[in-house]
Amino acid sequence: MVLRDEVSLQILYLRSLHVFGRNAIKADTILTNQDASQIHASIRWNLQIWELVDHSRNGTFIDGKRLKANDRVALAVGQKIRFAPGSPHCWVVENLIPPIPLLLPVNSDAPAIELRTSHFLPDESEPQASIHCSADGFWLWQSATDSMILQDGDVVHLPPDSWRFFSGQKGVDNEETREHQLPHVSRASFNFNVSQNEEHVVLAVITEGKQIDLGERTHHYSLLTLARQRVNDALRGLDVSSQGWLGIEQLSGMLGVDAAHLNMQLFRARSQIARQFPLRSDLLDVVERRRGEVRFAAMPFEIIRGSQLETSFDPLLTV
Repeated sequence: MVLRDEVSLQILYLRSLHVFGRNAIKADTILTNQDASQIHASIRWNLQIWELVDHSRNGTFIDGKRLKANDRVALAVGQKIRFAPGSPHCWVVENLIPPIPLLLPVNSDAPAIELRTSHFLPDESEPQASIHCSADGFWLWQSATDSMILQDGDVVHLPPDSWRFFSGQKGVDNEETREHQLPHVSRASFNFNVSQNEEHVVLAVITEGKQIDLGERTHHYSLLTLARQRVNDALRGLDVSSQGWLGIEQLSGMLGVDAAHLNMQLFRARSQIARQFPLRSDLLDVVERRRGEVRFAAMPFEIIRGSQLETSFDPLLTV
């Protein structure tokens, strides 16, 4: 939900439970007028509609009419809200969209970026960073230099721009956050078919009993190289947590490209998967990152070179 200050035109994005008041610790939006209460009013998303509740002594007003204390009032687009009669702010209900995660530009008038399943920056055609919701409900930011689980208020950077992550939630353990989690789905398998001379790599993903062909792309060779590193480390006896990690510079050298081009390829791989599997955010984790290193995730894969099976591998099974 979005409120707009009628005078300053300030835009306010609301959390699933948003508290207004003078109490700087408990309020999400701090009121400065002296006739406002410490906890003056709250607006809550009840999974169907937005409701306003007045908790104050001096009243909350919708279109000039004072609400009854503790009554729940459904909000509508265009209504004007004033917290106490002396408030310098008159908030107009701009829209009634459910609470969603956002990237809010820092020191910029650019519009907020709504986050659904995944988003690529600066755009999907030339991705340099990505943010997506993992299968367990956490929002993950990945760029060439950073990989982090986002908490409300975290700032991420892709020079020259910066954004502040707005979770849209009040706390982290709530029904809205759990809605991002995937239902039980079968594990996917990545199947690589590489030509004998290694010049062509075709990738298919098998999930829910169906094979989805992703065709031949340059970035598939990057995934293939990471998959081979994973199985090689397993054969050397490394444990699952240590398998497959390669430094960006090392992998760049193996592929004969610079680091910037490699990162672009890896983000393009994730972008292609996001388009093909919009409801399978778990597949976006196919490339894992930690500072300066990447690896193929703990997912099954098969590699066929020419007409021969090179390997069939599942990181969760003993090799």
